[in-house]
Amino acid sequence: MPQTPGRFGSLGRILGDGENPLRWGLPMGRVAGIRLRVHWLFVLYILSQVIFTLPRHQAGVVFVLPLMASLFVLVLLHEIGHCIACRRAGGEADEIVLWPLGGLAFCRAPHDWRAELRTTLGGPLVNLALLPVFAGALFAATGAWSAVLPNPFDLGGSILDLETAYGSMPWWLIALWSLHTANLVLLGFNLLVPMYPLDAGRVVQCLVWARAGHHRSLWVAAHVGLAVAAGLSVLGLVLMDGKMLLAIGLFGGVVCWMERRRLQFLAGAEPGLDVPPAPVATAEPEEDDPVAGREEVDRILDKIARTGMKSLSAREKRVLKRATERSRDSEGSGPKPDQ
Repeated sequence: MPQTPGRFGSLGRILGDGENPLRWGLPMGRVAGIRLRVHWLFVLYILSQVIFTLPRHQAGVVFVLPLMASLFVLVLLHEIGHCIACRRAGGEADEIVLWPLGGLAFCRAPHDWRAELRTTLGGPLVNLALLPVFAGALFAATGAWSAVLPNPFDLGGSILDLETAYGSMPWWLIALWSLHTANLVLLGFNLLVPMYPLDAGRVVQCLVWARAGHHRSLWVAAHVGLAVAAGLSVLGLVLMDGKMLLAIGLFGGVVCWMERRRLQFLAGAEPGLDVPPAPVATAEPEEDDPVAGREEVDRILDKIARTGMKSLSAREKRVLKRATERSRDSEGSGPKPDQ
């Protein structure tokens, strides 16, 4: 069996992609032809939540484990929603990496902002469809709006007050509350926080793409995400129970920073470089065919976003290098002043 090249080879064999931390995950098998992995952050999050229940005056394992299990199931359904939407839009989806707030579905939608937007919204629509089911059942069981609208920053305190209309707390009520709460948190964060890799960050990118072009939309979304990540991190430090906000802000900040660095590299430190959407090119473009050249560069940019720089062939690297050189030359080839 061939060995994974580079110093990250062993890590890549264990986690799936040694050079892309977004794809670091433990394999779980397949569902409908889609590879499933659990991101290491998800594993650490579950372990930390269970360990946190051990001290006194904290919510016990009997409350935390159902919430973690519910989060796992709902994240999986959320990502399957992305994959189904992508396939219905004419694209492909072959891998899901689960992480606490929605996971990462590696989808290849057609290169069009509408198809990308449909793919992005496929996940939150699953949570939105489940919301009235869980909320209605929970309200019918408890008769209390406080159970239906828990405090996301104090879930432990919310669940300790949970009881049926008869004053009891059966196991099925804990499971129902856990499903509803996990679903509500997933939906809220993915629709209200415009930061990569959350869905709202992708929505911002698609809407900018419709007006300003694909590459410019990536640049704008990365910077919006960096600003949001900074705000979440500061808020997480200020709030007494802001550990989750801090963790989300730090992780989102790293993802947005990586995206910004990738765009800077591809644009030759010229973030305004734009490549119009186009179908996939299968042959190396001729030097005198600028349209074909832009199409090929666009395809290579998408390939790097999905699988990293190491996946490029020697020919693709040459095409990308020539495109960068032409962009730089065009910046300095304007009319010269009279001597």
